[in-house]
Amino acid sequence: MAVLVWASRPGETERRLAAAASVIGAAFAVVLNLIFARLGVWLSTVYTLPPPVLASMLVLGTALMLLVLAGYRWLARRSRRAPLLNSLLLVVLAPLIVGGDTLALSQRYLAFGDGYTIWMDVVVGAAIFALPVLAFELLRSRGLNC
Repeated sequence: MAVLVWASRPGETERRLAAAASVIGAAFAVVLNLIFARLGVWLSTVYTLPPPVLASMLVLGTALMLLVLAGYRWLARRSRRAPLLNSLLLVVLAPLIVGGDTLALSQRYLAFGDGYTIWMDVVVGAAIFALPVLAFELLRSRGLNC
């Protein structure tokens, strides 16, 4: 709800674009979770939760993506190289994903099936965090006024 209030302020087109891009990024992550869970690639206790709890992932994911975009927008206001710097941040994300996956796999909270590996998860994780920025820049470059 706070995101809607924040994004709906008059004259704040960029905020609306950021909110839209955040929803796109979160929806992408949720859809990937559903597809990979159905295919048996991502196995986790999370997938046994009731649908309303799984739906809350969209809300939490949107908030997380909005934080990612807030950081990107802050960076973009200070540097013309924001896309490059954001790409470098995605590289920094890789060891965090490796560490998180390793811990989750060792605790049996998470399991990978069908040949899926941690390094594949690094690529998927980078894509999940890159998509909102790409969507934001695409929406902004098209001059869309959400």
